[in-house]
Amino acid sequence: MNSLEKQDAGQPRHRSELQLRVLSGLALAALALAAVWAGGWFFGLFVALLAAVASWEWCRIVRGIEFDWLLVLHSTAVVLAALAASAGYGVPAAVGLTVVAIVFWVLRLRNRDAMSGTGVLAIGLPVVCLALMRVETVLGLQSILFIFFVVWATDIGGYMFGRSIGGPRLWTCISPSKTWAGAAGGLLLAALVGPIASALLSSGDAVALTVTAIMLGLAAEMGDLAESALKRRFGRKDASGLIPGHGGILDRVDGLMAAAVVATLYAMFRNPMHPAAGLLLWP
Repeated sequence: MNSLEKQDAGQPRHRSELQLRVLSGLALAALALAAVWAGGWFFGLFVALLAAVASWEWCRIVRGIEFDWLLVLHSTAVVLAALAASAGYGVPAAVGLTVVAIVFWVLRLRNRDAMSGTGVLAIGLPVVCLALMRVETVLGLQSILFIFFVVWATDIGGYMFGRSIGGPRLWTCISPSKTWAGAAGGLLLAALVGPIASALLSSGDAVALTVTAIMLGLAAEMGDLAESALKRRFGRKDASGLIPGHGGILDRVDGLMAAAVVATLYAMFRNPMHPAAGLLLWP
C-alpha cells in the first residue's frame, strides 16, 4: 500500500473516531445538564456516582489494580462527602475528606498508597465544591452552568486550535499532543463565555465575567495537564475505557475538577454567605 492509499484509509478511520468522540461527548454533556437542571439530591447522586467511578480509575492508575480495601475507603469518603455537600454541609464534608486523606498518608506502605491519599482530596474536593455551589438558592444553577460552559469552551477551543494550527508543543514530557496554539485557543473560547453570561444575567459585568472565565479556563487547562502528568508517571494512556473516544471519567472531568475548586474558593472569598452570587454578580 502506497502513501496515498494509507492516507485515504486513515481518513475514514479518523472521521469515525471523531464522530464517536463527538456523540459520546454530547451524550455525557446532556446527562450532566439534566442533572444540573434537576439539582437537589439528583445532582448530588450524579456527582457522587462520578466521584465513585473516578475513585476506581484513580486506583487503577496509581496502584495498578481494579479493587482493594483502599478503593472502598476512597469511594465511600467521596460519595458521603458529595451527599453531605448536597445537603448544605460543605465544610464538614471537606473536613471529613481531609481526615480520610491523612489516614491514607499515615497508613501508607508504599509511595503509591501516598498518592491514593492525594486522590481522596483531588476527587473529593471538586465534588464538594460543585454540590455546594448547586445547592445555593441564589444563582446556584447559573453558577454551575457558567463553570461547565467555560470548561467545555476551553476543551473545544484547545482541540480546534490545536488541530488546525499545531505548532510548538506546550509540555512535551507530560502531554506530547498539546500545543501553545491549543492552550491559547482554549482560553479564547473560554473568554467568550463571559460576555454571553453577562448578557443573560441582569447584574452581570461583562469585563469581570470575562476575566473570571479566563481564570477558570486556565485552571481547567492546568487540571488537564495535572491528570496527564499523573498518567505519565504511572505509565497509563487513559484512566479507563468507559467513555468511547474519550477514555475514562477522569479524562473528561480533569479540567472541571480544577475549575470547580478555583471557582468555589474565589466565589467564597467574594461572598462567603452566597458563593454562587459571588462568582457571577458584580460589583
